[in-house]
Amino acid sequence: MDHRTRPRAVRAAAAFAVAALGLGPALVACGSDDPAAAPTSIDVVTRWSSGNSANAAQKRVFDAFTAETGIKVNVTEGLETIDDQVENAVAAGKSPDLVIVNLFDKTLGWLDAGVTVPADQYVKDWGLEGKIKPAALDEWRVGGAAGGKLQGLPFSGFSWPLWYNTDLLKQAGVDKIPATTDELVAAAQKLRAKGIGPLTVGGNDWTGQKLFYQIAQSYTDAATMKKVMQSGGYCSTPSVMDGIKLFTQLRDGGVFVDNAAGLIADGMYAAYYGGKAAIMPAGSWAYTESTAAGTGIDKKTTLGGFPVPSGSTFKKPTAYRGFTGVGFMITKKGAEAGHIDNVKKLVTKFYADTAVGDFVKDSGILPPTTGDFGSYATNPLLSQSLGLDNSVDYAVLPDVWIGSASDRIIQVLTGAYGKSTPQQVCAGLDTATKG
Repeated sequence: MDHRTRPRAVRAAAAFAVAALGLGPALVACGSDDPAAAPTSIDVVTRWSSGNSANAAQKRVFDAFTAETGIKVNVTEGLETIDDQVENAVAAGKSPDLVIVNLFDKTLGWLDAGVTVPADQYVKDWGLEGKIKPAALDEWRVGGAAGGKLQGLPFSGFSWPLWYNTDLLKQAGVDKIPATTDELVAAAQKLRAKGIGPLTVGGNDWTGQKLFYQIAQSYTDAATMKKVMQSGGYCSTPSVMDGIKLFTQLRDGGVFVDNAAGLIADGMYAAYYGGKAAIMPAGSWAYTESTAAGTGIDKKTTLGGFPVPSGSTFKKPTAYRGFTGVGFMITKKGAEAGHIDNVKKLVTKFYADTAVGDFVKDSGILPPTTGDFGSYATNPLLSQSLGLDNSVDYAVLPDVWIGSASDRIIQVLTGAYGKSTPQQVCAGLDTATKG
């Protein structure tokens, strides 16, 4: 899964209007517009672009599909602005049949905007009802719970723990991974005394946003946190305010690296992989990438949770997990007669056990399907992550609940990683949530 996003000035409807006037970003080239070509080709826009750890496994599915069916896959690689890409293509009459993308931010509005169609019936008709885990399906439903319309088919599940470089911790005299926030502050001070950065995070992007929410819900039950994320009320909810105060206390106690407010994910990864910082929050999509970095960081890393304060709602350090990573969203064009059969054949090929196992091996996904995929978990960090359930509690991932407010919230939280007070943070979040 990849949660990358960036600020945008317009929502889906505005993007459609801009594209229709020919003023938007370059349109996606998704193959032929001729309906007669549909039986022999399928147009796909994918987040798993070249360089992504899942790209090779994806290509093997595409190649096997074409060899078996004779149907050509016209692939367009998704850019950082993949949601705008697809929206502009739809507006220009060049819609793909299938989008392989995260359920996040603007894609959460695609069903209502008419970009995509509900996938409920396809789960039943395509024999996936007993194969895809109900919990994974629920995360892709409108509202993130059973009963809502299914916005797409989940595929790339993820775990999102804290990474601890135990070599650097030992160099600083920290003999064990911190379990409490007091221990974390003490460890940060020891790391700084040795010239080692403590916790690195992108305070200016989605990585910092997720860590903030992990900390902010330290004293709050899941139902209350979801309500506040969705509707606001940060300042007026005491348990959430306590969590925001905890965040600023950790910030002022030196837990985050000095330049956290100016960092994005790339800088976070570079600092951790390069041994410049001892701790970072990162998801399972980075397991194979950390090995590929060639620094040996994967062998020095122990996965765990974020330490909890006294009186926390959680009994163990916290992490995230979920299935709102990359999945399959079927467009209106893809649902048309002459197109949907090709979509079915391609999508169901991804859900074969061997294909799922291939993605586990190559990109460290948390499988959305039933079955034992332990033999595919050859990456050392992935093997560790399979045992996280015993050592962490899982916090509420904000994505589905904050929805289109995500970019505005990131702007507020950049200040939180700087010098904003708890009152400034909560007020900013309330304003951002209401739009």
